[in-house]
Amino acid sequence: MTLSWVAVNVNNGQMIADLPELDVRGTFGCTMMRYETQAASFPALSAPPNWRQATRPGAVWIVCLDDDGLSPLWGGMVIDRETDHEGLVQIVLATPEAYFDRRYVGDKTYTGTAQNLIAKDLIDSYVKTAAMAGIAMRVQIVGSNGTPRDRSYKAVEDKTVYSVLGDLAGVIGGPEWTVGWENVNNLITPVFYVGNRIGVPAPVGLQPAARFYLPGPASSAKVKESYTSQLGANRVIAVSSGVDDARPQSSQKSNTTDLRPSFEYRWSPSTSITDTSTLDAHADRALAAMKDGGLGLELTANRAEAPKLGRDWSIGDDIGFDLVSPAWPDGIYGVGRCVGWRMDADIIQPLIDVTSIGGI
Repeated sequence: MTLSWVAVNVNNGQMIADLPELDVRGTFGCTMMRYETQAASFPALSAPPNWRQATRPGAVWIVCLDDDGLSPLWGGMVIDRETDHEGLVQIVLATPEAYFDRRYVGDKTYTGTAQNLIAKDLIDSYVKTAAMAGIAMRVQIVGSNGTPRDRSYKAVEDKTVYSVLGDLAGVIGGPEWTVGWENVNNLITPVFYVGNRIGVPAPVGLQPAARFYLPGPASSAKVKESYTSQLGANRVIAVSSGVDDARPQSSQKSNTTDLRPSFEYRWSPSTSITDTSTLDAHADRALAAMKDGGLGLELTANRAEAPKLGRDWSIGDDIGFDLVSPAWPDGIYGVGRCVGWRMDADIIQPLIDVTSIGGI
C-alpha cells in the first residue's frame, strides 16, 4: 500500500506536480473544527523542474492521495518554505481550516437564520472565491439546516471566520463542521462540511460499521483520562467583555452529582456577546463536556489491515473497539466518536472520544 503526494493550485484545484520524494515528518492528520500544521521536506536536486511553483507559499495545497492514486485523504497549504545550500527544501503545511483564520468577517446580521446556513454563508462570503479572491471550495450541509439563530457581526470587531465558526459551534446544539477533500474530473479541492452532526452514528441496537480489535489490526491502545483545567470542571461561567462591573455573563452552571470538590472554569467564548441567554448556552455546553473530565481512546493499527479510512469510517463516525491486553485481561469495549485521525504510510490512528468504556 502506497500513499502519494501532489501539488495542487489553491485557486482552481488543478494539479501542478507529483512530489514522489516528499518526506512528511511523522504522522499527519486532522481534527474536527480545528486546524493542524505539518512539516515536510524534499531534495530540490531531484525534484520536478517546477518545484518552486509547486511549493509556492500561500498558493499551493500539498495533497496526500490514497493507495489508488486518485482519492485525496488530506491536504495542507504551504505556509513556509526554506531551502538550504545543499538543496534540501523544508516546508510547513497548514490544513484548510487555518485559511479561515486569515479571512475576516464584515458587517453581517442573521435573524432567525438556520445555524448551518449561517456557517455556509460565512464560507461563501469570505472564504470561497468570491468578490475578494478566495480558495476553490465546495460547501456541503449535512442533514437539516439546523436551529434558527440570531447573530450579528461587525467588521470593526476584527473577527476571523475561524473564530466566528468557533463561537457558533460553542453553544448547546450548535453546528459541527470539518473539512474534507474531493477529486472531481481531476480537480482536487477541499469541501466544507457543516451539520447538526458530522459523521454517521451507530444504528440503534447495532454495532458501527468500523470496529477495531486488539489483538488484531490494532497494535497498541491508550486510554487517556484527565481533569485538567481545560478538560475538567463542575462549575462553569461564560463571560463576555464589559466595562467595570457591567460585564455580561452566564449564570453559574453546576454539576453536584459526584464527590469531587468544586472545580471552577470561566472563559469568554466571544467578546461581543451581550445576550446572557447565549452565554448560558455556551456554559451549558461547556459543563456537559467538562463535568466528567476528559476521556479519550487512541488506537494505533496496521493501515493495510484496519478498517479503511474514507470507506469504512470517516471523521465524526461512531467507531467500535474491543481490546484485550495484559492491562485489560478481561477486555475493554465500547463505541465512541472519531473526532480526528493521524496516519502515515503504515499506520492509522483514529482519535476516539468516548463517554464511557466497558471493562474499566
